[in-house]
Amino acid sequence: MLKPALLAPLIALASYAPAFAQCASYSSAEIAAAINNSSTASSALKSTSCTWGGAGKSESGGGTCASNGSNFGVLQLSSQNLAAAGYTPAQYLALPLQQQVDIWASQAGNSGAASGNVATISNAAATGGSIGSTPATQGMAAACVQFGAVICQNDLAALNAGQPCGGANPVRASYSVPSSTWTEDGNGQSICSWGANIQTNINSCNAANGANCSPSPTGAAATQAPGAADASAP
Repeated sequence: MLKPALLAPLIALASYAPAFAQCASYSSAEIAAAINNSSTASSALKSTSCTWGGAGKSESGGGTCASNGSNFGVLQLSSQNLAAAGYTPAQYLALPLQQQVDIWASQAGNSGAASGNVATISNAAATGGSIGSTPATQGMAAACVQFGAVICQNDLAALNAGQPCGGANPVRASYSVPSSTWTEDGNGQSICSWGANIQTNINSCNAANGANCSPSPTGAAATQAPGAADASAP
């Protein structure tokens, strides 16, 4: 999820888990706790930690070794962002949760949480507002980050035009169509449909940590191919 790095075409979502001894799986609340404990996370990122904890649980199953070949780790950092941080995919996947989160925050999370489209959705969600006639949710905001600028902007435009979230004629991300026309990822998910999946995990995080979603540190230190998170600013 989120530098203006290239929106690599989304082709496969199949995950694999290299056999690192450090591989572990975490709940949305534990991911959120790591964000709150991160030395690199912005105050904006920490204040919405359950949003990103839910996103991580949806995108990787909470697994530190999860990958689809283009995006890596519990929060599915893109290969472009890993290279910018000086890590190979294998090195990153071998890191524990807290280190993965610290790198993700500095390379992707901080800019994603502050981007314009995400703010539009988040602000509407916070006030019970809608995008078009569709109620806004924090899950949609997280999906906006994971799918990147093109899909997010096209989905928002469709909603504001009174169309379904993926548009009247959805365009699934693939190599065969211009990326500027994409309204869905390679699995046919829009920011609304995938946002609903993420929202379930956000709700679990909130339930575990209270209304303000400020998890305790317990356990904390323990959105390229279609269908995956990307590295483009939403």
